[in-house]
Amino acid sequence: MKLDSRRGQAALEFLMTYGWAILVILIVLVVLWQWGLFNPSGTIKPGQSGFWGVVPNDYEYDGGAGTFRVILQNNIDNEVEIKRINVSTSISSSSINPAEKVSAGNLSAEHSIAGLDSYSPGSSFEVFVVIAYNDSRVNRILLSSGRIWGSVS
Repeated sequence: MKLDSRRGQAALEFLMTYGWAILVILIVLVVLWQWGLFNPSGTIKPGQSGFWGVVPNDYEYDGGAGTFRVILQNNIDNEVEIKRINVSTSISSSSINPAEKVSAGNLSAEHSIAGLDSYSPGSSFEVFVVIAYNDSRVNRILLSSGRIWGSVS
């Protein structure tokens, strides 16, 4: 029995050429899907990035009132005192001074930061948050900052 090696070589060349192209297209489609390009509802998945130590645990942007509400979590192995929370949008900025002590691993009370931009419900928002807190071990003010985004309620 004699095998036709030219036919096998042609099949292998076909798979190598078009297989890589199909793989690249699939990877691009998966990346675009993860970025939310194929989101039919048009809503943004809420998220955050950049925080360390004292981090947002839950948050909400009330667009009608221009108020951002946040509950913080202490991920440091020591009690901290939250001194200041500053929230900035692309247009406005506002802050509060809660002076609240939060034990290690626990959540803070809900903090409302008013005086921000008004948005219509369902639209998207992005804010930059800076949390100033005092860690009693080092007895100085430390900062945790990052971005938070999502849909306006």
